[in-house]
Amino acid sequence: MLKENVLKKFSPLIKKVWLSSPTMHGEELKYMQEAYETNWMSTVGENINAVEQLLCEKIGCKYAVALASGTAALHMAVKLAGVQNGDKVFCSDMTFAATVNPVVYEGGRICYMEYRPCSIVKGF
Repeated sequence: MLKENVLKKFSPLIKKVWLSSPTMHGEELKYMQEAYETNWMSTVGENINAVEQLLCEKIGCKYAVALASGTAALHMAVKLAGVQNGDKVFCSDMTFAATVNPVVYEGGRICYMEYRPCSIVKGF
């Protein structure tokens, strides 16, 4: 009975609230269509290779890796840092799960630390 009374107080949203509406300016739609038609809707393919090559040329490096997400970038960073099974990794306690998941993927132990400007020095 209580549940029914509570539900009666709420009405469905009349207007959608877009968190991030899709926008295309230029050739993006063409590139998406091309990726779809060639079955390269992933983190690999001709367009990704071109982006990585352009990045190398722009910043003057030999290699570049385009990743699908910030989580993937953090996972690569954790791997490159050499985190192994049982290693302690200090992480902020004000974070999202995707931030610490790569540590777990590599077998590391998450050590949450609270940050307060006056206490950070005392912790070390």
